[in-house]
Amino acid sequence: MVRSFFRGSVALAGVALISPVTAAPNDKSSPPEFEEIVVTGDRQASFSADLVQAGTFRGAKQLDTPTTVAVLPRTLLEAQQASSLLDGLRNTAGVTGLLVSPTVYDNLSIRGIPVDGRGNYRLNGTLSIVNFIDLPLENKERIEVLKGVSTLYYGFSTPSGIVNLVTKRPPSRPLLNVAGTANSHGQLQAIVDMGATVGAFGGRGSIAVGPVDLGIERTRGRRSFQSGALQFKPFDQLQLNFDFERIFKEVTEPTILQGPEERTQLLTSLPKLPPAKTNPGSEGFMNRASEINVLGRLRWKATDRWNVTLEAGVSHEQRDRRFSLLTLLDPNTGDGILFVGVAKNQKFENRTLRGDVGGIFTTGGLTHELLVGATTNWRRQYFTRATIVAGVDTDRGRTGCVALGLESDCVQNAGHPQPLRDIRFEATLPYDPSRDTEITDSGYYAFDRVRFGGSRDDAVNILLGARKSNYRETVATASGSRRTTFQDAPVSVSAGLVLKLRRWASLYGSYIEGLESLPPAPNFTANEGEILPPAESRQLEAGLKVQPKSGLVVTIARFDIRRQLTYINADNRFVSNGIGHYRGWEAGVAGEVSSTLSIYGSAMRLDAVQSLTGDPLLDGKIPENAAKEQWSIFAEFRLPGVRRGVALNAGIFHTGKRPINPENSVFIPAFTLLDFGASYTFNLRGTEMIARVTASNVVGKRYFISTGSNLLAYGPPAAVKFSLLAKLIPQDR
Repeated sequence: MVRSFFRGSVALAGVALISPVTAAPNDKSSPPEFEEIVVTGDRQASFSADLVQAGTFRGAKQLDTPTTVAVLPRTLLEAQQASSLLDGLRNTAGVTGLLVSPTVYDNLSIRGIPVDGRGNYRLNGTLSIVNFIDLPLENKERIEVLKGVSTLYYGFSTPSGIVNLVTKRPPSRPLLNVAGTANSHGQLQAIVDMGATVGAFGGRGSIAVGPVDLGIERTRGRRSFQSGALQFKPFDQLQLNFDFERIFKEVTEPTILQGPEERTQLLTSLPKLPPAKTNPGSEGFMNRASEINVLGRLRWKATDRWNVTLEAGVSHEQRDRRFSLLTLLDPNTGDGILFVGVAKNQKFENRTLRGDVGGIFTTGGLTHELLVGATTNWRRQYFTRATIVAGVDTDRGRTGCVALGLESDCVQNAGHPQPLRDIRFEATLPYDPSRDTEITDSGYYAFDRVRFGGSRDDAVNILLGARKSNYRETVATASGSRRTTFQDAPVSVSAGLVLKLRRWASLYGSYIEGLESLPPAPNFTANEGEILPPAESRQLEAGLKVQPKSGLVVTIARFDIRRQLTYINADNRFVSNGIGHYRGWEAGVAGEVSSTLSIYGSAMRLDAVQSLTGDPLLDGKIPENAAKEQWSIFAEFRLPGVRRGVALNAGIFHTGKRPINPENSVFIPAFTLLDFGASYTFNLRGTEMIARVTASNVVGKRYFISTGSNLLAYGPPAAVKFSLLAKLIPQDR
């Protein structure tokens, strides 16, 4: 079925060939050559970006990418003092929290579709990194979100989109920045960023360390981060890059709420929202995780027309988790049963290997940009089953409740919780081979971008491509061997068209078919940790991109996505069944309106519906956690004249109501957050200093930030954030 699904599939500009370097098209008298474009050399100090690095779009202009791509530059992230993925990605429409509290890490969905934490996050456009830890932004130059289906380049992934984190590169001149960040809850962290280039060698390193405190009751934590970026360029035709980052975070995971899962007992109303600082759990419910990401890249420009790129990397994460729910929640009284599980020694590892050859040549009046390559993504996870230590009708469960300071029935209140003892439960289970799974996703691909017409030979772009995949899932056995649970070798083809209406405007359409790897069954489901076979997806999109002036990009797109649904059914099993249909409009504007005013805005209208589940309580309903509307606008005004160096900013972020389950028994309310901030750049004894202050959620809005599978997580408390940066060795980014 899967193989036949791919036969003859056609993608209209879905994943276009934009080679790693783009040819200069305006000189018709000489053979075409590659023009080297460096993403980190993109427009500086701007809220917009000309270039994109994600997927086959490496080094391509935004106007030439035939899909929705949101680029969040460093300048925007600094203006908002964004400290997490969700902090930054709330600027792009369709991104919402999913299932868990963002205190530990950001579990996301895009356009109502989950973003797989094992396969949808990338480092520098290539390495598949594990997102079950708070991914740092201190060493990132930008965040890119390639929305929709991306199977042809990245392999099997959910059609929500690819989140690409682009690291800072070694500076051309020596750099030494020291910064301190703080918030009104007492959190204080230190950051050092240093680098230099000497001859053919360049390097850059970042360090961050400090406690974690978001103002939530009975929580504590700490984090540290180190990164390095090395570069060796012995001559113009050869460059080697090496990136490394080590991430550590230990923090209390706040208890989240869970409504009853029985169909006859589903929540039809929500409990009253308590103060945002409320946590019904114990300080000892700690999540401890560490991750190492390593990526190497060799780029060789063999001739003026051809280059070779080789990349290899690994992402490894290990965590111990003490996860707690307030289950069987009564919305009228706020009472529920405190349920605590311990999952130790969970391991996740991704390995990525890619090689491709890119070239440019002409046939008649046509210019071809060809990219041929092969890639392998190998993912292994040991998703240990949680050991229940409180909240069930067993001697151990009752003992766990008493140890925390509750009665043996484990009753706790969501709005007015009893203070609990600080106990870090220790529990483990013997090695379970059925929880040790591997996915090997290999592929061979070829793309050809054929362009012609207009003064620059790029008025019309025809895009042709094909990918041959080999996908295999295995599980360990008690004998030490591995058993194949799913295998397929689909072929996918693509064809596309991009029309350059003007040099500053392009029109595109897209149709893509793909497969997605599904996430493991969530904690406390009947098949917890089980990996389901891949699901089918397809996407149709059309859009217009306009650059009315340098530094300002405006986009509008219509999208239509169909995918298999995943949800927890009436038997408390995580299943893949039925079709989710997600269609809507998305628009964005980013950049500089004038020399003193920058804006970043986005909006989405989503119509999503479930069908073909065979369940009358699900068909026709909205997929869980899908918001009908979402929009945001952020602006910064830099004062001119005698107030030069002072900038004021403000942002409004709106998310519509979302169903907490596929039955749509109840919706979490819509919410709108308001932020204000300011910065001041000044000189102190020859040292450039930048001071920032940001007030987030200034009206103290109480809201649920994440939902799905009948889970409810509180939004964090309002906070004031401060930072002071000293550029001890001045360096323009």
